[in-house]
Amino acid sequence: MFLNPKRVLSCVIPLYLLPACREGTMSQARPVDTVLAVNPIARKEVILLNQHYGDDSLQTIDIYLPAGRSVNGTRLMVFVHGGGWAGGDKSDFTPACASLIKNPDFTPEYAFANINYRIVMDGKNRFPTAEEDVAAAMSYLYAHADSFLVSPSSAIIGASAGGQLATLVAYKHNEQKNIRCVVSTWGPYDMKRFYDEGYIGVPEMLKWVTGYTPEENPEIYATSSSLRYVSVDSPPTFLAHGSLDSLVRLDQGKGLDSALSKNGVPHVLYTFRGYHGYPSDSVANDAAGKMFEFISKYMK
Repeated sequence: MFLNPKRVLSCVIPLYLLPACREGTMSQARPVDTVLAVNPIARKEVILLNQHYGDDSLQTIDIYLPAGRSVNGTRLMVFVHGGGWAGGDKSDFTPACASLIKNPDFTPEYAFANINYRIVMDGKNRFPTAEEDVAAAMSYLYAHADSFLVSPSSAIIGASAGGQLATLVAYKHNEQKNIRCVVSTWGPYDMKRFYDEGYIGVPEMLKWVTGYTPEENPEIYATSSSLRYVSVDSPPTFLAHGSLDSLVRLDQGKGLDSALSKNGVPHVLYTFRGYHGYPSDSVANDAAGKMFEFISKYMK
């Protein structure tokens, strides 16, 4: 599928997202309709909000199903928000999903999903809770793909902490090979190195979300590091990272880039002169265009 860069939306940071537009059929916190696949309404646009993939109130997912979708012709594009594992919300990506489903460059070739996961609060939900939730949300999508009339083949996209989660799940929890490619913008991939080299406040944040320092529990830092799980079977990966990022340093991206190269995994490391986020519309649009071209290439 050819993507027109002028019409591509930058889904990687909320600043450049178009306003939400929700028409068609919507469902708020309703159980999945298992007859969607045989009901004529399945051929219309359907938006399912706050579907529960677990028992906790934060274990929810929004699903955007385009008109004209089919099991063989419609793949999933899944978004994972950032926020330092202790903040953020899927609403960060709601404008992107709501706009993408109206964009003929993307539909009906793609359906979209937007994940919430349990964040660290009051000392609860520490690592690996968020990782387990994102993996569970992906399993939920695979299990219901037929009823949604979509393929389980997926691209998973995450920003910052969401990038860590997206790459970790793509490399560590992809036994069925449904994740065909992964996109991460300015994510940390080596958690001990992130603790050691991150900006002021990073060690305290990581001790809060893991419960430990790397010396106290090296295993939780190792098993939460995407870098550890790179292999020849890892899905194609698109990375974007600012050269001036002092929160999550560019060396995080370079380290993962090196590991992917050593294992022969198709990938791109897109760098720009900027900090923890795109510095301008032009850079964001250029990155988004390259990102979506990359997804299109490996989602065929």
